[in-house]
Amino acid sequence: MKASLKLSPLVMAVGLAMQPALAEEHYEEDVNTRQYVGGFGSYVDLDEDRQYDDDAAGYSVFYGRQLSDHFWWETEFGFYKMDPGIPNTQDFYQYHLTTGLAYAFGDRTGFTPYAIVTVGAIDQEVLPDEDQDTNFGATAGLGAVTGPVFDNGLKFRGDVRYVYDDFDGAGPARGDGAFGDVRLSLGVEFPLGYTKVITKEKVVVETREVRVQPKPAVDSDGDGVPDDRDQCPNTLQGGQVDAKGCLIANQTVTLSNINFEFDSARLTAGSESTLDRIADSLKAQTDFRVEVAGHTDSVGNADYNEELSRQRAEAVRQYLVMRGVDADRVTARGYGELDPVASNDNESGRAMNRRVEFRVTEK
Repeated sequence: MKASLKLSPLVMAVGLAMQPALAEEHYEEDVNTRQYVGGFGSYVDLDEDRQYDDDAAGYSVFYGRQLSDHFWWETEFGFYKMDPGIPNTQDFYQYHLTTGLAYAFGDRTGFTPYAIVTVGAIDQEVLPDEDQDTNFGATAGLGAVTGPVFDNGLKFRGDVRYVYDDFDGAGPARGDGAFGDVRLSLGVEFPLGYTKVITKEKVVVETREVRVQPKPAVDSDGDGVPDDRDQCPNTLQGGQVDAKGCLIANQTVTLSNINFEFDSARLTAGSESTLDRIADSLKAQTDFRVEVAGHTDSVGNADYNEELSRQRAEAVRQYLVMRGVDADRVTARGYGELDPVASNDNESGRAMNRRVEFRVTEK
């Protein structure tokens, strides 16, 4: 037994694509809640007003969190040691706790410069004890951070900051109420939420729906009804049709491409091809009658215009009959200048009024 297969416009195509891939590892930073921790080793160029022989050094740890595309909040705790250079004298220790905002000139996934401003407190550990105090402190500076340099997401980072210290101590630490130091720092930063992603060998089965584009519908007579549903082919051009493609009765179809020689009822050669198509249409659908109505503009004598329009309408009727249309279905009448469709005061309006109409009625 032979089976008959019929293709549907909707075809389901199933493709099997085997994609063996070696397992590979990479790391991705969680950009939705980007955070980091890190540490600095620092060298401090002290304000000359401190009157210390040597500059200071120290270290710090910090924590940061992204607030928006470019702004980050960062908190830092640092310890710094200053040597006054006086024999048998205790070193000067500082503990900094500051917090503030950093603006990143990029997305921090690669090398990114940044600017930072922080405020906080500085605990001063110095002799004599009565000079020990906790004062206001602030920093402002520029720096840069690299992109990840290892699989664990570690980044290198460095910055230079101006450090404001609102301290007025005794002895070599005495100032005029504030100090301004310059701090250079280098360190590392570890992103939090840096996740290892492992891609394993896999087989992908892909199912795709392929829609076949339908062929454009053919409408030979241009009546808006495709040929495969048109029960009345060769419909009168310009006429209104029903859902079956058949001409509707009780309507007037104006034919602007039927012309005559000047001041005559003789059809021009170019009009005959149009009338041939009209004749084919009338022979294809025979359930209606047609009145050929001739019209003129208002130039000249009204009686003469009426007679000329009658002769022109009759010339059209005779041509259709000659082409095989039943003579009983077609009548002719001249209306002259009585039924204008535009103004006769200008040439374009007069041209529209010189016309032939087909008035379709039920049989």
